[in-house]
Amino acid sequence: MSVKEVLEAVQALSPEERAQVRDLLDTLPSVPPSPEAEAQARLREAGLLVETKPREVSTRARRTPVEIKGKPLSETIVEERG
Repeated sequence: MSVKEVLEAVQALSPEERAQVRDLLDTLPSVPPSPEAEAQARLREAGLLVETKPREVSTRARRTPVEIKGKPLSETIVEERG
């Protein structure tokens, strides 16, 4: 069923039925929880997780790349492994 069809069906409902649909929609989460959030919720329910600390911004994001002379570092690594 398309969104257009759903809207048409809702418009055909009585005002009381539309209010019930609105109430139901208001109870639904606007964004589905991530798999990580779901796993954390299950761990909390099981008593295995007390708190979750916010992730720190990666230090990699704050670093500035250093230019090197010569061939790319990835080539050197491949050569040394081979």
